Amino acid sequence: MKQISLYSRLAAFILFLSVSLTGCTKKSDRPQIWIYTSVYKTVVADLEPKLKAKFPEADFHFFQAGSEEVAAKVGAEELAGGTRADILIFSDRFWFEEMAKLGRLHKYAPPSASGVEPTMKNPDGYYAAVSYPVMVMVYNSGAIAPEKAPKTFKEMANPEWKGKFTTGSPLASGTNFTTVAFLQKAYGWDWFRSLRANDTISEGGNSSVMRRVQTKERPVGWVLLENVIPAQAKDERIKVIYPEDGAIVQTNILAITKKKEPRELVEKVADWFFGDEGQDAMIKGHMYATVPGKPAPKGARPLTEIMKSARKWDQATVEEFMNKRESIKEDFMSIMLQ
Repeated sequence: MKQISLYSRLAAFILFLSVSLTGCTKKSDRPQIWIYTSVYKTVVADLEPKLKAKFPEADFHFFQAGSEEVAAKVGAEELAGGTRADILIFSDRFWFEEMAKLGRLHKYAPPSASGVEPTMKNPDGYYAAVSYPVMVMVYNSGAIAPEKAPKTFKEMANPEWKGKFTTGSPLASGTNFTTVAFLQKAYGWDWFRSLRANDTISEGGNSSVMRRVQTKERPVGWVLLENVIPAQAKDERIKVIYPEDGAIVQTNILAITKKKEPRELVEKVADWFFGDEGQDAMIKGHMYATVPGKPAPKGARPLTEIMKSARKWDQATVEEFMNKRESIKEDFMSIMLQ
């Protein structure tokens, strides 16, 4: 109930801001396209000028925040009469699945997304993965010798890693929720209890994990590859681990919101994200493209290699995790945050 209360307060606050800002927004005859996303600000900075050049007839606006905050903002705006967002791009696939079932998404299958793996799309055409962030592990070689670095997620419950491991929280991050869901399914809640007994820190998002690893507060963590690669460019102590028990391939989902207004231009924008410019921007942001034939991000292993041992997606898994979203968060909170 604590989680629900916190969520409600956040939604109410965002609702207040949304209503206030809407009242101050100057009207324009030009199409206004709002993109709500959890991709990092560097990716938004790369996307915005390219979209403006491709679609000069429209004005583009971005709201960038973590997945949970984006979802809360959309929910608050829906309560106020309808979301301002036209395109949503963030990593909580299970939220998108629920919104599709509730009839809040516009049905559209971008032609450029035809090559995206079917298991990474909604079977009814309401969304598709536009990029693959990948949850790996990372360690600080200034605190742990390479030959003693862990090789799997599973072993982090062993006593030898007491006081050395950190994760993000599914309460703050969609990619961390997906990671918790897959690992709980594989190893059970007792594994998480062992992590807690090991004094694992599970707070915040991926940037928080990276900071704890770099400062050696917890020299090993699970974190997105897109956080590790730029950190390595600045700090040679940072080393990536591709877990032998399977990296967690995430899905940054793109969907169009359902509105009364015509959606033709928004559909063209959505299609652009699966074309060369959109996919290259995702790769530049250290994520994998979802359209076949694209290279891996610089400094990363090929996606085909990662997929060999990665946790598998299918519609049954999506449905299972969607139905258990709140219980997974509550169980995680009761174990890891008490």
